[in-house]
Amino acid sequence: MKRPRRLTGGVVWIGVVAALLAGVVALNVTVLRLNMQLDKLGRERAGLRAQNAALSSQLSSQASAPRIQGLAAKRLGLVQATPDQASYVTLPH
Repeated sequence: MKRPRRLTGGVVWIGVVAALLAGVVALNVTVLRLNMQLDKLGRERAGLRAQNAALSSQLSSQASAPRIQGLAAKRLGLVQATPDQASYVTLPH
């Protein structure tokens, strides 16, 4: 016995709609995963920026003039020149 055309067509449409719904669900799952990854990367970026700021501050304090002068005096025995020990050179124009 052959099925009526109308019933066969309805089964085909149900299959098409089911496939489309499965595609929408798969797309939503993919978007959710991408959003979770984006959130994770945003947190990582914020952490790296904080670490970068801390390192920048540490670099700034390590390169400060009083610290370098103290190290030069302690390690190398250097002292800052007095005004009468400094000389200037005048260059012709």
